[in-house]
Amino acid sequence: MQVLTLNTFLLDVRLFGRLPFYPPAPHVAPRLSALPGALGEAGADVICLQEVFRRPHRQFIARELAGAYPHNAGIRHPGLPLGTGLLVLSRHPIAWARPHEFRVSYMEQKLIIRMGMLECLVCHPALGHVRVINLHLVAGGLFGHPESARAESVRAHQITQALELAAGHDGCEGEEADVTVIAGDLNAGPHTSVKNYQQMLDAGFTDIFAENDSCAMSATDSSAAPRITWDPANPMITGARPMSLPPQRIDHVFVRARDGDPLRGGSARVVFHETRVDVGGGWRVPLSDHYGILARIGTDD
Repeated sequence: MQVLTLNTFLLDVRLFGRLPFYPPAPHVAPRLSALPGALGEAGADVICLQEVFRRPHRQFIARELAGAYPHNAGIRHPGLPLGTGLLVLSRHPIAWARPHEFRVSYMEQKLIIRMGMLECLVCHPALGHVRVINLHLVAGGLFGHPESARAESVRAHQITQALELAAGHDGCEGEEADVTVIAGDLNAGPHTSVKNYQQMLDAGFTDIFAENDSCAMSATDSSAAPRITWDPANPMITGARPMSLPPQRIDHVFVRARDGDPLRGGSARVVFHETRVDVGGGWRVPLSDHYGILARIGTDD
């Protein structure tokens, strides 16, 4: 089973559909147009997307990929129109899906969006019942730094909630999921906010990328670009604070079997780091300000 995660940066958050709440992301239209083709080429079984806030954008992606990915979750959601911005697409049936708002978050984000998780039960022919939790943890909010003590504390609460969710029953005839996958943008990793990242490992989850990254190169090494998902050299990243952050891997696919043991085997790689979107004037940019992770979940046998 292959799982793809990507923070799409389709950030266009507006009050009453008109007044910008966050600075809008650049080149939304051409990047959105290119997104279904790129996602389809990756060939994943399950796609976990973050920051697809507008319903027309979610509907467009689902419609364009309906042939290969007939099952989806996150098109509609309760509450305010912008919801969590999370979308899951699957080649295999989704038995059920539930959104979960984080209990702890920044107040400015609670006003308009609903940072949280999208939990799905995917019925996979080889792995059985797979609980997929697509999530997006907070960065620094409107005014804070992503590596501040406050940000790391908020993320710690959010990770605890995700782990509580992963430990529960799947609600399908009382059976537990055979495999649990937690994928998305953690805003933490092996080179930044390490305590947050370590929470996942301490809970018995395997970071598939780290498990198979035999080179184990530093994220600050320029030759390690394919091993990071946040790169200040990415032309989609603007502003003094984001550009001051070091290269880092903050997007992940974690996996754990029902017995609590990490799943061994599989592979993972960084995808969508190429400048593949033509935005006019001779300029090309990546699909997003994040790169994606494509992970194959398998076992040694």
